[in-house]
Amino acid sequence: MENENEDNFRKLIQKAQPEKPGAAFTNAIMQRVQAASELESAKEVTLIQLLQSHTLVETPSANFSRRVMNQVMARQSKPLEPIISTRVWYMIAASLLFVIVSCLLLLSSGSSQPTSSGLDQLLSGFDGTLNALPIQYALTIFAMSVLMVADYLLRKNRRVSV
Repeated sequence: MENENEDNFRKLIQKAQPEKPGAAFTNAIMQRVQAASELESAKEVTLIQLLQSHTLVETPSANFSRRVMNQVMARQSKPLEPIISTRVWYMIAASLLFVIVSCLLLLSSGSSQPTSSGLDQLLSGFDGTLNALPIQYALTIFAMSVLMVADYLLRKNRRVSV
């Protein structure tokens, strides 16, 4: 049954032939393409004429360059601000002083060595304090010193180049 249906279907396909267009079909299509092309070219010409009639050609005034350069120079003369502000420097100094004083007070209270003068006591307190400080404090102080020097050099170079 299935083979018979397939045979019938094949015969039907062989009988059905492709549709043949009429003699005027090609001419009709070509006329439509040509009309569309002419319409597009007419639109293009109209658009070009419209754009040419509304073009705004501006020429700068005679003192345009001078005004622009004055504005540029006015912006460059702005005073330079330091990278690290004065308030931050005071906070850094206060923090460093706090760390040193706290180390002196904490470590010198534990030692009971008799010293001859206040200066000797202070120096021995620093010696004991510096040996007892963690390495992070020394690295922090070193990093802050590098940043201060970099800030100084950058500000100095910026003043020279402007």
